[in-house]
Amino acid sequence: MKIKQDDICTSRRAAEMLGVSSRTIQLWADAGIIASWKTPGGHRRFSLAQVNALVQELKNGRGPTLLRPADEDVVSAVDPLRVLVVDDEQLLLRLYELTLNSWQLPVELHLADNGYAGLLKVGQVEPQVLILDLNLPNIDGFSIIAALKQSGVLDRMELMVISALDAQEVLTRMPVGVECQVLPKPIPFPRIKQCLEHLLSRQPVN
Repeated sequence: MKIKQDDICTSRRAAEMLGVSSRTIQLWADAGIIASWKTPGGHRRFSLAQVNALVQELKNGRGPTLLRPADEDVVSAVDPLRVLVVDDEQLLLRLYELTLNSWQLPVELHLADNGYAGLLKVGQVEPQVLILDLNLPNIDGFSIIAALKQSGVLDRMELMVISALDAQEVLTRMPVGVECQVLPKPIPFPRIKQCLEHLLSRQPVN
């Protein structure tokens, strides 16, 4: 099928439209989330119409469903890593779901769209990894961290803070003794994947 010139979209433009990094777009292409092709010079290209369609699907809480491998029933060598993402933007929650599932790692993903729901989820699932947006309605990320620190729960999880604020500013506002990774926006999915793989490598083997 011949692609019209005005329908050709670069990795960079697709990343800007979807609110992720160019590297994440490439990972999605490799995982078959979005169709692409390469130019003779090796540059990846996308259909602008398909990118626009994916943007709309994600905004509507839909998007492509990723199928697990056929041998899904095979027991993993390690227990699934419990990951909780707290963010008030439905589009970003869908991006997390789509991207983390595409990695096909033994991860048990939970989502919450506000601070109160996030605190409830912490009590329900006892996550080993908390990925937290700071700018949340009803109770912000700093208040969540303070509450978890006071209860002692924070000591049992890896905290990853996603913020548009300067990392040093975020760290200076943290409660005393809190250690966390401060990651910038757009969401650096490759860094999150690297962290999850590292934590999984430390999980006891079944």
